[in-house]
Amino acid sequence: LVSAQDHKAVGEGDTGPNTGGMGAYTPAPVVDADMQEVIMRDIINPTVAGMKAEGVPFQGVLFAGLMIQDGRPRLLEYNVRFGDPECQTL
Repeated sequence: LVSAQDHKAVGEGDTGPNTGGMGAYTPAPVVDADMQEVIMRDIINPTVAGMKAEGVPFQGVLFAGLMIQDGRPRLLEYNVRFGDPECQTL
């Protein structure tokens, strides 16, 4: 699936109070082909390999909640359901 991003701040340029994710869009402009490769290599693939190595291979949907700052993705959470606002756009 493609990337998705929710809106957080109410104002233009990410200013103003946090809206708690009222609305989303896809694809997320910050996730180009190079960033997607980094995310898969550094976050997703090691997670899935680690689960398999521990005897619990993952089957299903693994939705990664990421923050990308200074060109570096950081994992905040995993979801195994399509319950977040971002998923509505997928």
